[in-house]
Amino acid sequence: MAAPASVNDGGILVFADNVELVGELLTAGFELAGGLQLPVTVAAIGGNAQSQLAEGLACGAGHVLVVNLTHDSEESIATGLCSAIRATNPAVVLVGATRMGAGIAARAGQMLQIPCVSNCIALELHSDGYLRVERRAYGGQFVSRQLLRSGPRLVTVPPRCFPQAMKVAGASGRITEISVTVPPPRLKIVSVSQRTRSPVDITKAEVIVGAGRGVQKIEDLQLLEQLARLLDGALAGSRPLTGDVDWLPMERRIGLSGQTVKPRLYIACGISGQIEHIVGMKGARTVVAINNDRNAPIHIAADYSVIGDLYQVVPALIQACERAKGKPDPAMSA
Repeated sequence: MAAPASVNDGGILVFADNVELVGELLTAGFELAGGLQLPVTVAAIGGNAQSQLAEGLACGAGHVLVVNLTHDSEESIATGLCSAIRATNPAVVLVGATRMGAGIAARAGQMLQIPCVSNCIALELHSDGYLRVERRAYGGQFVSRQLLRSGPRLVTVPPRCFPQAMKVAGASGRITEISVTVPPPRLKIVSVSQRTRSPVDITKAEVIVGAGRGVQKIEDLQLLEQLARLLDGALAGSRPLTGDVDWLPMERRIGLSGQTVKPRLYIACGISGQIEHIVGMKGARTVVAINNDRNAPIHIAADYSVIGDLYQVVPALIQACERAKGKPDPAMSA
């Protein structure tokens, strides 16, 4: 058996193309580094480098490495990340698992011939040099626990797996810069067409009403939308309603293939509760399940279960909310 890599080299290196994920990855990095007194470095690479730099310092990173590139593309950012890894010699590299981040991590892992594990939801670095990770496998049906020995270990972390790092007043992290000359990208972007996106960001909602296969037709979503509005929340859906029939935008999908949410209240209406969906909503503080199948898996994940027809239960909830507010919802009387 090969000996584990030392954890006393360059500590933890963090990179996220989405600036909002820098703070989350720093939380993960601080947790990994804490017990072993390892340094945590943010790599600022690409078009968002200055924003990544500012966010890293604000969230308490001890070091920010700015990598200046001659070209800005996914391929060149991967080359820049490789340069950052060589410069810092980290034990672990954390990359935000956005669509671009996943591609960058895969490229960097191949270029450096180092272990690269995707979509890790739990991480633990031991003084013996081993990195233990947990990740969903087979479409989210199983949890795979893996042990990474050789380093540096490169892992991607999905959004909202970790809370944002606290802002630090008077941050004093040091800044260093390196410049990397990269060849022109081999792929040329001819044009870009923006996809119509949902104006609702369910990842920031405090209350979410989730719609599942138990909703019989698209017009019935208005009932759940009304409940969400009365609760000052947002309407979201499981994979069948956001993919199989496209009744809701992809941005409102909750699950392994969609968004990870952590609302104060999650009301699952007609959702069976397969693991693919549970992965996305398990961080909710309180879960209420409405399903007429008492054996549906969603009831296991729920704090409160209502065994009944959502077409009877949801209108009753709407009436209760209206009474609590002292007036009917305008959409109900329209």
